[in-house]
Formats: sequence, structure tokens, C-alpha cells
Amino acid sequence: MEHLVYPDTDDGRVAMEMLQVRRRPDANQIAQLAIHFSYNQTFIPVQGSMVLVVAPAPDRPSADPRTSAFDYDHAAAFVVEPGQVAFIDKGVWHSLVPVGVACTFVNVTRKNAQEPATEEGNEAHMERIRAARPYVEYVDLQACDDRVLALEW
Repeated sequence: MEHLVYPDTDDGRVAMEMLQVRRRPDANQIAQLAIHFSYNQTFIPVQGSMVLVVAPAPDRPSADPRTSAFDYDHAAAFVVEPGQVAFIDKGVWHSLVPVGVACTFVNVTRKNAQEPATEEGNEAHMERIRAARPYVEYVDLQACDDRVLALEW
């Protein structure tokens, strides 16, 4: 990118949080991806690397993501190293997997005023974050299409 990119949110407020995600035993199988249309998001690894899986936004942003066609032919994965920045535009499908045991990263995201502060944490903490952010859709490709994305290491 040749210009600065600023956080943009249609609702709530922009927030920065430090999170940690740990590698699961089935990390090479991506069945669930996140998608949100009300804000863009930035990931900045600070310790450990991550694989960022992305796919183009659905043709109709107003449609239910669970019934929108997922573009398997244009899904891609990128390794993001500490200090690099990954910018996710509104509506882009995305998921991340740590390359090693864990990845600590800065997440520039949307938060509503009533959401609690977040700290670095484990999977249970990540589940609490998901529960507090109903504006993020998590779509299970296996449940919708009986397919998963497979990462080759």
C-alpha cells in the first residue's frame, strides 16, 4: 500500500487490543471464518507469526453470510511476520492460525461501549470475545458446504 490506512467503523468505536491465539491440533483445517461489514480490521503480529486466510467479500453485503456463496477459488493464505501489518477490509472473509505454538498480535478492531477490556489470553478468552461481539459473523464452511480449507505446511 502506498498510503496510510485508518480504521473505519460504521458503529461502535475503534479499539486496539493485544491478543494471543494458540495453535490447535487441527490447525491445518480451516472450517470457520469471520466476516463483518461494519468495520475494517488490522492484525499486527508482535511475537510469533500467523497464517492469515482470506477470501473475497460476498457479492451482496446485505445477504446473510451463512447463505452467501463462499469463493473457494479465490481463497488465499499469507504468512504475516512480527512487525508486518495485515489490513482486512469490510466484508472480507478471514481467519488466522499461528505458525508456531502461539502468536501474540495487536488487533485494531471495533468495540461497542459496553464491551469489557480484553487482554492477552487463551481459547476460552477468545470465546468470550466472540460472545461479546455479535456484529461479527462466524460461518462454519463445513456446516454450510460440507467443505474445509486445508493448509499445507
